[in-house]
Amino acid sequence: MSAIAGRVFSHLRQSGLLVAGLLGLLFLCLVGYLFTDEWLLLAVPTGLVAVAWGIRDFRLVYLAIWFTIPFAIEVDLPGGLSTDFPPELLMWLSCLLLPVYLYLNHKDIDFRFVFHPVFILLVVHFFWIIFTSVISEIPLISIKYTLAKSWYLVCFILIPLLLFKDEKDFKTWGLVVVIPLIITVIIILARHSQYGFTFSTINNAVIPIYRNHVDYACCLGILLGYVWFMRGWFDNKKIKLFLLVALGLMLTGIYFSYTRAAWLCVPLSIGSYYVIRLRLMRVAIPLALACGILLVGYLAYDNRYISYAPDYEKTITHKSFDELVSATYNMEDISTVERFYRWVAGYYMVKEKPWAGFGPSTFYSEYQGYVDRHFITYVSDNPEHSGMHNYYLMTAVEQGLIGLGIFIVLIVVVLLLGESTYHRMAPGIKKQFLMAGLISFCCNLFILTLNDTVETDKLGTFFFLSIAMVILFGMEQGARDEGSKG
Repeated sequence: MSAIAGRVFSHLRQSGLLVAGLLGLLFLCLVGYLFTDEWLLLAVPTGLVAVAWGIRDFRLVYLAIWFTIPFAIEVDLPGGLSTDFPPELLMWLSCLLLPVYLYLNHKDIDFRFVFHPVFILLVVHFFWIIFTSVISEIPLISIKYTLAKSWYLVCFILIPLLLFKDEKDFKTWGLVVVIPLIITVIIILARHSQYGFTFSTINNAVIPIYRNHVDYACCLGILLGYVWFMRGWFDNKKIKLFLLVALGLMLTGIYFSYTRAAWLCVPLSIGSYYVIRLRLMRVAIPLALACGILLVGYLAYDNRYISYAPDYEKTITHKSFDELVSATYNMEDISTVERFYRWVAGYYMVKEKPWAGFGPSTFYSEYQGYVDRHFITYVSDNPEHSGMHNYYLMTAVEQGLIGLGIFIVLIVVVLLLGESTYHRMAPGIKKQFLMAGLISFCCNLFILTLNDTVETDKLGTFFFLSIAMVILFGMEQGARDEGSKG
């Protein structure tokens, strides 16, 4: 019965009758809306047309997610929820259409990626999130987080593994991402120029396209590697010129964003490239982990962190970037000290629930009971409901040390297998794409020490895509290696 239905559906899809019928339905509902003012008469058929469009060309719907990400705006929904419009709606549509795509194309899909070590670790990571959501201090909040995590993993891990195959796919993806990104940069630079490119007005220029200047600048920073390598992917001189101009605009945007993390992404991108090229990841990873452990141990020993407590009256927001840099060094910058305020609370929270944590996305609801008043600032009431500004510590707080351990193992395996795969691949676009992805991943890991961006559409999407590419190219290269041995 299902086979017959599939053939009928396929015939309708190929003949265009399905789309024509839905468009006719849309017209009738439009006429009905004009007479009744009932908005559901537009919403339902519009959704049906979107579904039909996705069935006809699932790849196009998926690329639409990436195209709209630079323009995404956070929209509040009833019930205290929010969504990134429009890419998150397209994510939901893609998740809805994925079973249909798998049914229609299952014979052409290589499912061996489910046995890749990174994919297995992702599954373990996600199931631990589910477990900690069930035992969470606030289960409803944690379950909402887990649901959002699920469609991020589907859209930016699973679907790329199904759709990214040929070099053409990577070229298309690159242009689909970079063109709208550069449009936002031009808009923001034009708006910022009206304020004289001052540090105090950068947020005015980026909102509402980006949540703040940090999201804007870090998004540019993690994509520098992709644009750099893309310049060699195209023979068309106009595209080459566009990418060269794009690179210049991105660097200009980073400079005038006055964002310390993004500025550091530029040398970090260069350093990451040479670490991977010279096979130094096995040295760099233990060194980075050792530095992190020693720093935490130094501050925690005998409560030494208290000696870094600032003067409340001097901890203010600065209008000049030079003042900000100086204040950061002297522990008088409000954003830096507020981070310490939350990190110290996180330290006490981990001591309270070390193994499974308080539950995903519960930090904001729980941390005020664990703060140290030595580090209080003028913004410690946290009107923005923002997080801890350190994803690693937040993972330990919300998912316990076990969750943090799983996450760190995942990171380490991605970096080591990514480097190994890169050196086994033949020269070409795919090898360069993997290098760009690993550079982007390293920049993201650095940004996570100062921000919580894994679940944001502007940054987290590229974090997960980098992981997906390590799986995809590792699987492809493994098949080639087996073929050469045979």
